[in-house]
Amino acid sequence: MRKIKFLSALIVIALFFASCDDSSTKTTLIDFEDVTLGSTGISTMSSFQTAGFTFTGDPIQFWNGGVICSSQNDTVTAGYLNQYSCIAGFGASQSVKFGVLYYPAYITCPINVNGDYTFKSIMVNNSTYAYLDMKNGNAPYSKKFVSGDWFKLNIKGFYSKVETASVDVYLADFRDGKSFIMKEWKKVDVSSLGKVDSISFSFSSSDNGDYGMNTPAYVCIDNIEFTQKVTEEK
Repeated sequence: MRKIKFLSALIVIALFFASCDDSSTKTTLIDFEDVTLGSTGISTMSSFQTAGFTFTGDPIQFWNGGVICSSQNDTVTAGYLNQYSCIAGFGASQSVKFGVLYYPAYITCPINVNGDYTFKSIMVNNSTYAYLDMKNGNAPYSKKFVSGDWFKLNIKGFYSKVETASVDVYLADFRDGKSFIMKEWKKVDVSSLGKVDSISFSFSSSDNGDYGMNTPAYVCIDNIEFTQKVTEEK
C-alpha cells in the first residue's frame, strides 16, 4: 500500500511540473528554396529574406563580403567569374538553391519573438571557384595544393556580442598523407555554439602572401537548422 501511495505521489509531482512547462521547441530549416533569383541564377538585391532571416550580400560589390543566394551549377569553369557556383553542381540534398558566402559574412538572428536561437547544423561545400583554385592552382595568385596544405572554415557563435564557442571545418586537407578537397555536401554539427543571436564565418589557409590569404575565401551553405524554445501563451 505504501509503495502504491509513493508511486502515486511521484506521478502527481511529475504531472505538476509538466503542467508548469509552458514552452516547446520549434525547429526551422533554412533551405533558400523560396528566394527569388534573377535571370542569371543569383539573388540580385543587396539583401534577401528567408525563414524570417535577412541575408546581406550585394552581387555588384560582393568583394565586401556577405551571402548571395544562387542556383548556378557550373562545376568546370575556373576563376572568379564563376564565383557563385557550387562544386557539387546543386544544393544540399540535390536542391536547386543554396547560399554562397564570401568573407566577411554573418548570420544575425531576427528579434526574438519566439525565444532564444540554438543552431543545430549547417551543410557546407566548396564553391567551384575555390575548389578548382586549390586543385589546379591559379598562378601567380594562388598555388595548387600539395602535401601539408589546408583550407579551413571557422564558425563562431555570439550572444550579446560575447563569443559562445567555435567550430572548425576543413574544406581541404593535405596534411598527414591526406589529399582531400571537399566536393560533396557535409553536415556540420554546430550545436556546441549554444544559445546565440549571431554567427560569424571566417577562413584560414596554408597558402598566404603579402596581402593575406591567397585561397578564395568562399564557402557554399545550405539547410541551416536551428531551434527555438517557444513560450506558449496561457
